[in-house]
Amino acid sequence: MAWRQFRGQFRPLAGAVAVVAVLLVATAAHIVNVRNASGTPDLFLSDLKQGYEARVYQLGSALLFALPVVVGVFWGAPLVARELETGTHRLAWNQSITRTRWLAVRYGTVALATAVVTAVTSVVYGWWASPIDAAALDRLTPAAFGARGLVPVGYALFALAVGTTAGLLLRRTVPAMAVTAAVLAAVQLALPFALRQHLVPPVHATVALDMNNLDELGIRPDASISITGDVTIPGAWLLSNDTVKPDGTPFVRLDDPTPCLRENDSMRACEAAIEAQHLQQKVVYQPLSHFWPLQLVETGLLLALAALLTLLSFWWIRHRVT
Repeated sequence: MAWRQFRGQFRPLAGAVAVVAVLLVATAAHIVNVRNASGTPDLFLSDLKQGYEARVYQLGSALLFALPVVVGVFWGAPLVARELETGTHRLAWNQSITRTRWLAVRYGTVALATAVVTAVTSVVYGWWASPIDAAALDRLTPAAFGARGLVPVGYALFALAVGTTAGLLLRRTVPAMAVTAAVLAAVQLALPFALRQHLVPPVHATVALDMNNLDELGIRPDASISITGDVTIPGAWLLSNDTVKPDGTPFVRLDDPTPCLRENDSMRACEAAIEAQHLQQKVVYQPLSHFWPLQLVETGLLLALAALLTLLSFWWIRHRVT
């Protein structure tokens, strides 16, 4: 009965995922051929941007970011809210099956479908994008990390728990959908940009500033200087890059800014004055080797939150719903 009630919601999303999976499988061999013909990673990525592969890459990534929202809004929120809204829960709970078992079977069915659909999508897309990931070395960036590995499954199960809990508390389907969408949007923005970098201790490094390899060198009217050295750490997620003095304090301006004032000397004189400061770069980053530790910790966090919301739902349906 749980499956019969759910299959109407399951088929559209499963169909969309199946279409994307077929598209990925059909184009995977071409990706490998382009890589082999290009010779170098830079040429490979450049060739991909000129073809349809870039759009397929974006489509697969967008699908994995959208899946949790779709699950939470269209699978989770109506799961119990629709029964409470229409009053059919009274008939279901007056049978021999307890409300706890009723929720366990319905929630378990949807949770299993959520995990399978999301895991299959993540595996197929990760396999398809693996040549691109190997060339771009950007799997740790927020845009790529959330569409790889275990994290999409964690987000999807968390979304289901949010939607189910919202439906139980609000007892109305449409408000529960709106609240679920708002909560998931906030989490998907806050977790990657505010919390993820702290889930596994990052690497701290200090290197000498190379004046021949700069990202930025700016001289303001007040003679203060903004200077940033280029940092190349293959596959790393760079969290901060600060220019400091040898004693570790931030570098702001030269003791004698005269060589860097516009009306004086050449740019080379300014660079020489900066070099004389023996500046350093203080770099904080997550190395590529932290990909799976970050995946495991973030997925575990999401599953723990989902478990807490699930326990709240079971407690609420037993003690607060009449």
